[in-house]
Amino acid sequence: MELLTELKKRFGHSEFRPGQAEAVKSILSGRDTVAILPTGAGKSLIYQFPASLQTKKITLVISPLIALMKDQMDSLLAKGIPSAYCNSTMDEVEQMTVLSKAVRGELRVLLVSPERALSQGFFRIFRELDIFSLVVDEAHCVSQWGHDFRPEYRQIHVLREKHPKADFPILALTATATKRVQLDVQNALGMSDAKLVLSTFFRPNLSFSVEYPSSEREKADRLLEVLEPWKDGRKFPGRAIVYCATRKKTDETYELLKDFGFSVGKYHAGRTDGIRERTQNAYVSGKVPILVATNAFGMGMDQPDVRLVVHYQVPSSLEAYYQEAGRAGRDGNPSQCILFFKMGDVATQAFMLAKESNFKGGDTLLTYIKDYANKEVCRQKQLCAYFGETIDACNSCDICLDNGKNVHRTRFLETEIAKQKKKEEKRDYPISEDEESIIFEFLKEHPSVFGKTIIAKTLVGKRTKDVLRYRMERNPFHGKLDGLPEEAVVAKLESWVESKKVLVSGNKYPKLYLPQFGKQIRKQSKEESETSLTKIKKPPTLNAQILRELMNYRDRKSRQLKWKKFMVFQNPVLKRIAERKPKTLRELEATKGVGPAKVERFGVEILGILSRFE
Repeated sequence: MELLTELKKRFGHSEFRPGQAEAVKSILSGRDTVAILPTGAGKSLIYQFPASLQTKKITLVISPLIALMKDQMDSLLAKGIPSAYCNSTMDEVEQMTVLSKAVRGELRVLLVSPERALSQGFFRIFRELDIFSLVVDEAHCVSQWGHDFRPEYRQIHVLREKHPKADFPILALTATATKRVQLDVQNALGMSDAKLVLSTFFRPNLSFSVEYPSSEREKADRLLEVLEPWKDGRKFPGRAIVYCATRKKTDETYELLKDFGFSVGKYHAGRTDGIRERTQNAYVSGKVPILVATNAFGMGMDQPDVRLVVHYQVPSSLEAYYQEAGRAGRDGNPSQCILFFKMGDVATQAFMLAKESNFKGGDTLLTYIKDYANKEVCRQKQLCAYFGETIDACNSCDICLDNGKNVHRTRFLETEIAKQKKKEEKRDYPISEDEESIIFEFLKEHPSVFGKTIIAKTLVGKRTKDVLRYRMERNPFHGKLDGLPEEAVVAKLESWVESKKVLVSGNKYPKLYLPQFGKQIRKQSKEESETSLTKIKKPPTLNAQILRELMNYRDRKSRQLKWKKFMVFQNPVLKRIAERKPKTLRELEATKGVGPAKVERFGVEILGILSRFE
């Protein structure tokens, strides 16, 4: 078969883009394939083209992008490729109609969400399908070391393992994956002797720069300045995206731009599906040329003429930054990518990552972002090196163009060096044996109650919000180490944890205790209770930790679905799950009070939570 002839005939392209032909040939030969191609490099064609060549077999595409499945299906149908999607936006009759077509061999491509693909109902039908290939889109979601980890993706391997004809290849597609993530994806998906297809991460048409606003006011003024070409509804060619880390900041930035006369929309997970869809449609059509969004927007977005991407706040990782910034200039024309770097935003991301119990190595990933902003090295050289590629200087970023002599960057770096030096001096502040004994006494009196920060703040006499919330300003230990830097106490506690003099209970909210007093329960007098309002308790058991995580998950889902908590899961049911610790969806379904409907909707995420405690 002459692939270029078929490509021209079916897709209207006279040649493949870099990496496409190699990946297509690998899949057609039946080999597992990992294709890591930058945003805009044409990853979808890698599965669409082989699927178009089939006469009976079907390609199953697992995608997290429910909102964009219809767009992908419409694109396939326009090319004459029989396709459909199946997800939670459809009623049961509609889903069964689609799946019946798939079983009868009437479809070449079926798009499903990972939750749907792993449900018991779908799995029974999946075993009847004549599969040509299994495609995992946005495959970095598989890896716990990636920037958008989703626990349900770790279970995808069972689809091939339990299919009667487990001889079809798996194709993993992503725009961002370090070597560590690449290996994790292959292992998690059960890929055998996978072909790795890598294209260059260098984007010659993009100009990367970092700016260092000293205040929120300066940052806002600078944003208004860079968006000036879009002011007052001017017909500026192309679009702009402004990324924020939080919904609150997204709302604030949207209001700022709207007040200054910009035609702007906002997009984040706190808005309804209908509003998000209308916002995206307005942006794609050009009616609204500027979009302020969290990272909820963009995955799978195929808008070619984005001329500017501004990160108003620091993203969670260099992978996330590369993928989001890479949505600029997909048509190959010159475009700008600007990162506003402010240490307060780094702290915001660190706080958010700390709450994500699935997220591995959050501090390390933020370190790469800080290095990217602080190093006097070509921006694109740094980005490509992160993904294992060596390139020459891009000659278009701020470092290359001003030769590293930007006055704002110099001022910022000098300030940060001074701050770091001062912080290290405080951490190295000497602590006497008497002062150490006071810290030990605190831990003895309050085992497994507080983390290192509140302990340090209490002992040195701070009256911060957390200290006042727990009423620790009334505690007898408050101010016992007045005069010592808080950082020195934190450093001492960290060194004791490292040497096992002090142990830690809990994962999400670590609490410290002394080994010899961890199980001690001390009765408090009424007067003491009123003074400290702090309960002394044993380190939480494994079941208690699991139950807490399950209840947190249940509470989040109830808010998302706008259900009462008991409608998601009742407390006794969660307690049974925590005690039984089911390892499979079948075992979970057998738990009293769960049932097939809840397994289909929540099962994969529940197993993801339980897997973290194995």
